Amino acid sequence: MRNFLTNGKTIIFLGLAFLALTLGFGVWIQAYDLHIIDEISDPDQIRAVVAAMTPEQRSAHWWMTLVLDYFYPLAYGGFFAGMALRFFGKAGPLLALPSLICIPADIIENTVQLFILSGDESLIWLKAIMTPLKLATFIPAALIALIGIGIALYRRFFRKGDAPAA
Repeated sequence: MRNFLTNGKTIIFLGLAFLALTLGFGVWIQAYDLHIIDEISDPDQIRAVVAAMTPEQRSAHWWMTLVLDYFYPLAYGGFFAGMALRFFGKAGPLLALPSLICIPADIIENTVQLFILSGDESLIWLKAIMTPLKLATFIPAALIALIGIGIALYRRFFRKGDAPAA
């Protein structure tokens, strides 16, 4: 798995998928005038946002979660983990942990959201745990990936003496 995640083509593919899905969310949210519950963990706030949605908005949010948001943690999580593993040497596995925790947290959160948007709030307590966990691991994973991008750019454009001998 490490070889797959650290492969340059895999990293580029996952990075582009991450960007494309992010754009897809923006388009979908605008098209349906959605107030999404993805970053809300308080059950009362979740209930209020969902109650304020029209049936069409609930349906659009449900489909967005199913069509885009299940792939999103795989794309960003794989990208972030790949960057950590590729550019941080022996510390890479440790620095990949936030990504590897974030992926299942986001997928569990998405599953709970489908239930909530379908009218079943029996697992709303689980979203109150998974959303903060997702956010608390996404942010450091993203920062690690950004530093990895900086390392990659430095190696590509600024480090001297790395050119192969002619």
